[in-house]
Amino acid sequence: MSRKPSRKPRPNPSPSVSIATKKAAAIGQLESAILLWFNEADPISILVLASNAHDCFHAIGKKIGKPSDWMTWLEGLPPSFQERARYIQDFAKHGFKDLDEDAPFEPKVAEAVMIAGIVSYETLYGKATPLMALYSARFFFENPDYTLPDRREHYVKGAAIYGLGDGSRKSFFDEYFSRAVALSSPS
Repeated sequence: MSRKPSRKPRPNPSPSVSIATKKAAAIGQLESAILLWFNEADPISILVLASNAHDCFHAIGKKIGKPSDWMTWLEGLPPSFQERARYIQDFAKHGFKDLDEDAPFEPKVAEAVMIAGIVSYETLYGKATPLMALYSARFFFENPDYTLPDRREHYVKGAAIYGLGDGSRKSFFDEYFSRAVALSSPS
């Protein structure tokens, strides 16, 4: 079997940025999506970054027998459903795809892909990063019905008693990020 020539860029003699690993690339994209989300930025950019990260985690996991639960579920559905599920991601990433058309998009899709990425990260590497944990908390305070039944009461009470799902995402981030980092640091 002959190998295709590599399309990987050749190092430039000047200093360049090194991604180093697929894991680092995926973490960077997922955490960038999360930061955009907390700043209530462009939902399509959030989706593309989150999708790319999730695809990387899925590939890493599939190689070692721990594929993404979400992708495993999606791959078991009819091809027509899979195409519809991936349409907006492809529309946003590929310049010539339906160039003169509009595409409907629900921002909750990006939020769900970020959760799927975080779950995949935890499956592969254990505990979520502080930023991932903070996103998960705020997401579930805003959407307690999306949590597992045994955790739902925790999020409903936290949102009701402390107003953790109220206010802007940015103010939540500003107030709680340093606490999330402190909680994750070894004592």
